Amino acid sequence: MVYQVNIIKERFKKYKLYFLNLLFIAMAWSLYFLFFNSFYKEAAFYIDKKAGIVIQLLFLTTYYLDAILVYIALAFILLTIHQLIVVYFFISEQKKLTVNKKVQPIIWLFVFLFIICLIGLMANLIWPLFLLTLIFSSTVVYIIYVATKYIYEDTQNLYENNENIKLEGPFKTKEEAQAYVSEFDCYWKDYFDKKGFFIHSNIELDDSNNYFVYLYTISKNN
Repeated sequence: MVYQVNIIKERFKKYKLYFLNLLFIAMAWSLYFLFFNSFYKEAAFYIDKKAGIVIQLLFLTTYYLDAILVYIALAFILLTIHQLIVVYFFISEQKKLTVNKKVQPIIWLFVFLFIICLIGLMANLIWPLFLLTLIFSSTVVYIIYVATKYIYEDTQNLYENNENIKLEGPFKTKEEAQAYVSEFDCYWKDYFDKKGFFIHSNIELDDSNNYFVYLYTISKNN
């Protein structure tokens, strides 16, 4: 029991940034829907349910426009922040040049939460306005992502021939080290191919009988 608690503590400490951001965005969305649902129930009470969807939407935007604009603005902020968090962690993992299977489920939690929140935003009469908000928010995030990726690739990913790009270890067995090399190559092969490089690996055994993996770039032009 104590051992399991220690593992949880160590994992939380190692991935604290991920968990804190997940907690923040989950609490922010929870508060948003708490207030929005309260407002929407009150506003929808006066809607003529027999009227068409367009008439009902016009009714809401006519009598509750100020409140709706506030909730749309807040939704835009939350949607943008949520997507930027995912993009940030995605780019961060790229910079590490590693395949971290423990991080991937956390990122998928962000994506799952995002989908749940989208469903919540679309499950009301104001969904066309929220859909436009989502499109605009995603456009902003995409522009930021492209600009950041362009700057990152131009300034950080300029490799030279026979450059050491990664040191990973220790591994207890050579088989574990070879498995890591295969996983790395599978994940990054296409990326370095586009850069004009092969990935060369070198597995070394140190004095403490641990294996370390050295990864190098080999230019295709040589």
